[in-house]
Amino acid sequence: MTTNSYEKSSSKDGARPYKCCDYANKITLNLQNFKRDGRFCDIDLISGSTIVKAHRVVLAASCAYFDAMFNVGLEETQKGYASLPSVPPDILPMIIDFIYTGEIIIDKSTVQHLLIAADMLQLRELVTGCGEFLRRELHPSNALGIFRFAEAHNCVELVKEALEHVQANWNTVSNGDELLELPLPQLITLLSSEQLKVDSEAQVLYAALRWLEHDPACRRRHCFEVLSHVRLPLISPQVLDQAIKNVQDPSIAVALKTVRVDMKTRRGALVSLLVEPRQRARRILLLAGGSCRDKAAHPPLSTHYNQDNILSSVLKFDLHKREWEELSPMGIARIQPGVATLGGRVYAVGGEQGSQILANGEVYDPQTDKWSNIAPMKEARCEFGLTGWNGNLYAFGGWVGSDMGSSVEVYDPVADEWNLVGRMPEPRFGMGVINFEGLIYIVGGCTHTWRHTRDLLCYHPASRKWHTLTPMHHARSQAAAVVLDNYLYVIGGNAPRRSVLTSVERYSFDESLFMLEVAAPGVGAGAKT
Repeated sequence: MTTNSYEKSSSKDGARPYKCCDYANKITLNLQNFKRDGRFCDIDLISGSTIVKAHRVVLAASCAYFDAMFNVGLEETQKGYASLPSVPPDILPMIIDFIYTGEIIIDKSTVQHLLIAADMLQLRELVTGCGEFLRRELHPSNALGIFRFAEAHNCVELVKEALEHVQANWNTVSNGDELLELPLPQLITLLSSEQLKVDSEAQVLYAALRWLEHDPACRRRHCFEVLSHVRLPLISPQVLDQAIKNVQDPSIAVALKTVRVDMKTRRGALVSLLVEPRQRARRILLLAGGSCRDKAAHPPLSTHYNQDNILSSVLKFDLHKREWEELSPMGIARIQPGVATLGGRVYAVGGEQGSQILANGEVYDPQTDKWSNIAPMKEARCEFGLTGWNGNLYAFGGWVGSDMGSSVEVYDPVADEWNLVGRMPEPRFGMGVINFEGLIYIVGGCTHTWRHTRDLLCYHPASRKWHTLTPMHHARSQAAAVVLDNYLYVIGGNAPRRSVLTSVERYSFDESLFMLEVAAPGVGAGAKT
């Protein structure tokens, strides 16, 4: 049924605009009939043995490619036909029908041919339709192929979605056959991505080695370039050694051994030693040691505490699964130890057990779920700052013996040795310690002068010099300190007059300025990150 309408009159004489809503559909239908019957057609489109009759004006009005062909004096302007050899014969009628109707049936067997032809003809509406079809078909088994195809044909949105699918399903995608056929530039794009969702960096290494060994004769010359995009310092030595044993090609094995030596000697000539986990790497929270008030309240930990209720237990919280899991306990129960990560492993050093302050330490390997002893510090300490930088651990101050200390020790995991390298500006304990872009920052804590401080200190490990920066708004000790998105966040802690803070302060490294943030619910003193 025809639908007509009058718009409201806007003139004084009562004249009204009239619109026949079905008129455009009638014209479209008539043009389709003309094409079907060959009436008024003035151009033959040819591909192989397929000939499709059409109207130049319809083609030019619908498609920029034909508009240019008929408008700029090309040979087809004078002839009654146009040859389109790059469009498959069975695809050409489908394309022309779409130009006349705006409708088409897309399936798995035709989508790529349709998209290629539509891209060549600058028929963006059909390119969009094919892209939407491929987006619905995305799967770990085909995502890399769709990514390469979309990139070749400048389908920007499809490239983005296919890449996101690859990154989110890296463990499955990296074990598929499509990875083996990737060109080097696209492989580098993936290996260097912050968005790879991995359980461990070893999954990136295995993918890189699979690609290299698929065609070793042609690809072994790219070994060092490919491996430079794998964050090898985050992979345990045992996993690296096993990977070297499993490599079949001798040249690739030698390259991996060379990189292993480069890391072990900390030259950093072949791979960067200053690496962080990828943004979407599997995140876990470890709780190591501490104390509990009531043994009965912790039945899972019943074998992992001493007579003083000091814990040796280690719990893991998986931020992806939102689940807790008990790991192998430390060899020694300890409270207020220094805890830091380095090279994909977790170190627990010093602390206190009963009335004894500890100097010994342990290292946890998540690949084996085992703790191993490391050399003891030169000075036993608890409530101190510990952080990893440039392949070493740095220990600052803390409670040493019967008084607070100011010494700085550095641990070399290769030599398994601690060395005293200097002192802080004044003795301090209960402070937060983080590292950021080659510098180490000390925030808050207790000194002989102030029970709680507003201090923010910066330590240059290379020059071993200290600088005082803009202080916090509130004095605090035993606060949590963490870096997120180029900001330092200081959370909770103890404050003067025996109060406990819930406030959060954010420090901008660029502006050298602290800002107060919204209070953190349920946060108090002694929180660790």
